[in-house]
Amino acid sequence: MIDDSKMQLIGSASGLVEGGVGLRFDVNDQSGELIPAFVVRFDGGYFAYLNRCGHIAVQLDYQAGEFFSDDGRTLICATHGAEYAPDTGACLGGPCYGVGLDAIEIVCRDHYLYLVSERYRVVSSATTDSA
Repeated sequence: MIDDSKMQLIGSASGLVEGGVGLRFDVNDQSGELIPAFVVRFDGGYFAYLNRCGHIAVQLDYQAGEFFSDDGRTLICATHGAEYAPDTGACLGGPCYGVGLDAIEIVCRDHYLYLVSERYRVVSSATTDSA
């Protein structure tokens, strides 16, 4: 069971569509570094990662929130073409050389997404930038 006092609001899950635009947000790690992150919906679940390619630490999305390949089956780095499994963050091919995405633990309750990591703190709300 997750301790509710450790849950940090990311944003509403209602706008997330399978294989569609993701929610972007920022976190601080324990050293205080500001790191972009995102949540996507895939195969009925919600998955969150730091927004950094496994190849080189550049953001994956080519436009804000656009993480999926054209067929909506993989996450793809717009800079390098590295592909990742949306449900695990594992490298599937391209220049990620077996290095996956850094996952962040989240939960969905009452149509809202919450970060439950003790390693990261949410510092900005999620945005889809799709309007």
